[in-house]
Amino acid sequence: MKTIIFLITALFMITLSNQLAASGKEVKTVKFNCKEISCSGCKKHITEAVKLLDGIKSVDVNIEKKTVIVEFDDSKTTIETIKAAIEEAGYSAEMAG
Repeated sequence: MKTIIFLITALFMITLSNQLAASGKEVKTVKFNCKEISCSGCKKHITEAVKLLDGIKSVDVNIEKKTVIVEFDDSKTTIETIKAAIEEAGYSAEMAG
């Protein structure tokens, strides 16, 4: 019985490890400078626009720094698509170095 539990646990851990490794390879981060960001309304508007895209993991809009940092699955969306979503929401989006 202990052997079966050990084998099931080991299989579970291997599967989980493989899933985490695979998902980690696809997640990318991009940072944009958006000089028009000035208030919480801007933050909400940009966040909602970007989150409509497939593959978005997180969106961090910083009002003080006027930046947008997006974590995304690059097998589902592209930097160009994210940039276009920000621009269509009415803001400039220049990639930060």
